[in-house]
Amino acid sequence: MFLIWMCLAFAAEPVEVEIGDEAPIADVAVPAPMSQQDLLEEAVALRQVGAFDDAKRLLVEASAKGGEVSEEVAYQQGVLAEVTEQWSEAIAAYESVVATWPKGSSAQDARFRRAYCLEELGEHKAATAAVKQLQHDGEWSEHDARTILLQRGITELRSGKTRRGVRRILFALESGTDDRSWIRAKARLALVRAQLDMASRIKFKGDKRAAKQLVKRAKLLEAAEKQAIVMFNLNEPEFALEGLLMLGDGYLALYDALVSTPPPRKVKDTDAFVAAVRKKGAILRTKALARYGEGVRVAARTQWVGSVTQRLTVKRDALATQLASEASESP
Repeated sequence: MFLIWMCLAFAAEPVEVEIGDEAPIADVAVPAPMSQQDLLEEAVALRQVGAFDDAKRLLVEASAKGGEVSEEVAYQQGVLAEVTEQWSEAIAAYESVVATWPKGSSAQDARFRRAYCLEELGEHKAATAAVKQLQHDGEWSEHDARTILLQRGITELRSGKTRRGVRRILFALESGTDDRSWIRAKARLALVRAQLDMASRIKFKGDKRAAKQLVKRAKLLEAAEKQAIVMFNLNEPEFALEGLLMLGDGYLALYDALVSTPPPRKVKDTDAFVAAVRKKGAILRTKALARYGEGVRVAARTQWVGSVTQRLTVKRDALATQLASEASESP
């Protein structure tokens, strides 16, 4: 009876375990392994913020696991390769999607994106042929037809058919919208690239024509700005950031072209003329710095850590340092 009482008494008292004593280990719930769907969703979320290495690791794991979303996993592997500019790898992934799931939900987008990757590789003829083949393959929905038009416009721009490509893209963009924000963002980025390229081709020649050429070049930069603004609303950060980088470069190119233009023949004090041009053109470098800085802020806000973020940061810091140095040296 005494032993029973003692056992009850000790059981009622809390037991303090000092450091070094062995204590019973409580059962800990082991988290269930991630499903293929979970891995896919996490990988896409990581890609969307530029965490490419982690996204690739999860997609490889999801592909090995197998399951009901294997088609989407394979498609997203192509998208990741495309976003990281691994064009050949992306093409192979898209071709695999089409071959394995020809009637699947991702097959159409895989066909469209394959054509874009061919263009990025410089395979202009192959890209154009792929788009034309898509146009001839059966009946397309309104959204599919718009995507094909946008892709064809992009390939035309990249192959040097600028006027035709611009007209086709603008027509397709104005014909309606759909959930394929990626192709609209690509098309608008292609417009930004084309407009900046056209601007860079305008040289300041002749005393009387230089002013008109400057206005024309500035208007092309303004048009490119508008396209970049629209890209922000498409929730495709990599394209918006690339557009801001291009715009910053475009403003610097315009500044360099302006200050390197020979003074008019009637100007006697060329040094004073060049100094005045540099002073008036300073706004262009200020705009370039603003675009780089805006890109860095957008990258931070969207948690985008891709290579374009680094390029924007490097160019912003270098230009800011240069401008600060020049400001300190000026009287």
